Amino acid sequence: MNAVAAILLKYLIGLVSISLVVGIHEAGHLVAANLQGIEVEVFSFGIGPKLWSCRYKGTEYRISWLPLGGYCRLKGSDDLSQALIHNQRTFTHTEEGSLFSVHPIRRMVTYLAGPLANLIFAILVYALLASLPVATLSDSAMVATVNDYPLLFGNQTSPAYEAGIRSGDTIVQIDGISIEDWQQVQALLERTQGEADITIQRNQKMLTFTVRAEKMSEGAYRFGLTVLQPTIVGNVRPASVEAHNGLAEGDRIIKVGSVSVTNQLELLSALQSKTDRVSLTVQRADGTHVVVFRPYLDEQGQPEFGFAIQSRTRQLPGKPFSLAAGWQKTGRIIKETLATLTAIFSRSQPDIRSNVTGMARSALLIGDITTLGFEDAPESAAYALLYLMGVVSISLAIANLVPLPAFDGGQVAIALGEWITKRQIRPKTYYVLQLIGIACVVVLFIALSWVDIRHFLLIRR
Repeated sequence: MNAVAAILLKYLIGLVSISLVVGIHEAGHLVAANLQGIEVEVFSFGIGPKLWSCRYKGTEYRISWLPLGGYCRLKGSDDLSQALIHNQRTFTHTEEGSLFSVHPIRRMVTYLAGPLANLIFAILVYALLASLPVATLSDSAMVATVNDYPLLFGNQTSPAYEAGIRSGDTIVQIDGISIEDWQQVQALLERTQGEADITIQRNQKMLTFTVRAEKMSEGAYRFGLTVLQPTIVGNVRPASVEAHNGLAEGDRIIKVGSVSVTNQLELLSALQSKTDRVSLTVQRADGTHVVVFRPYLDEQGQPEFGFAIQSRTRQLPGKPFSLAAGWQKTGRIIKETLATLTAIFSRSQPDIRSNVTGMARSALLIGDITTLGFEDAPESAAYALLYLMGVVSISLAIANLVPLPAFDGGQVAIALGEWITKRQIRPKTYYVLQLIGIACVVVLFIALSWVDIRHFLLIRR
C-alpha cells in the first residue's frame, strides 16, 4: 500500500468511526422522540445527498454520501414557518407529533437522550474492554540509572545510583516482593513513601540496597531508574522511510553511523537530533546490513522514527463483565475531559493544539492508532478502535450539553425556561436563537479546522 492510500484508509476508518458515534447520539434522539410523541421526519447516517433510503413508521431512514456524522430531523419546521409568516407570538396551531406540540419536559427528555446514549455506549464499551483478555507489556526488569544517559535525561541525579545500583543490574525484589517485569517495578515504586529496599542481581550475586527517593514538587517520588532493552526492532511501519529502505522486524541494531549501541538508551542517544541522513548497521541471520534513510520530521522539526524496539508481552485474563467497571472508566475520562476544557478556558494550557482537534485530525488520529494496532494484531486494532470511539462518544456528549443555541444543551435550556416560566418562547425568538446557534457551529467548525490546518502545515515544514 502506497503512502497516499494508507492516509486515505486512516481517514476512512476515522470518519466512519466518528459517524458511528454520531449515529448512536442521533439514535438516542430518535428513540426518545418516538417515546415522547414527537415524530422524526428523517434519520440519516452521514450527510449530503442520499445514497439509500427507506420509510418505516413515518420516518425516512437514509444513508448519505458523506460519512461525516449524521442527523435526526424532528417534526416542527412547518409549525415554525407558519408562525413566522403570520408573525404569531406563540405556536398557536401545531401539527400532531410536532416538536412544539408537546410539553417542555418531553422536549428536554428528547434532547438529553442524545448525550445519554453516548454515555451509555461508552459505559458498555469500557465494560466490554475490561472483560476481555489483553496483552500487556512485560519487559525485563534490567535497569539503568538516569545519570548514565545525560543526553536523554539531562543533569538528573539518580538516588538509585547513589545507593549502589548500577546500569545493567536486574531487579529481583522490592521490599520482599518478587519481581516479574519492569512494569511491576514501576507500579511498586509509585506506591512507596519514598524509600524502598531493592534487591538486584549482578554477575550472579544478589545485593540489596535501601534507596531513598527524591521527592518531586507534585508529591511523587523519583528513584532515577529506567528500563534497559536490547536493540531488536519490534515493528516497522509499512509506509515509513525505514521500511522503504529495508529495515525489518527482528533486526538487531548494532551501530548508528560509527557509534556502537547495545541497548535502546544508547540507540536513542545516538539518534537524538539526527534530522539528516541516518545510517543503521543491523545484524540478521544472514549477516550485517546497512540501512540508510532520512527521518521524517515532526512539527517541531525533530526526527520521528517509524520503527519501535521490541517489547515482551504477557496475557492478562479479562475480568467478569461489569457495568460498574465501565462507569468508573467513563467517569475518569469525563473528569479528564472537563479538566482539559477548564485549563483551555482559563488559559493555563497555552497550546490548544495538543488537546483540541477538529474532525480531520481526530479522524486521522483514530485511523493512525487503529492501523498501528493492525500491525501488531487484529485484536489490538479492535481494542484501540473501541477505546477511542468511547473517548469520542464522551466528548460528543459533553460538547452537546454546552448551553448554546442549536446544541442539545441550548434546546434543553429553552425548554427548561418555558417550563419554569410557564410561557412558551416566541417563534421569532426561537428562530433567531437557531440562527445564532448555526453561526456558533460554523465559527466553531472554522476554528477547529484552522487548528487542524496549522497542525498539518507545521508537520509539512
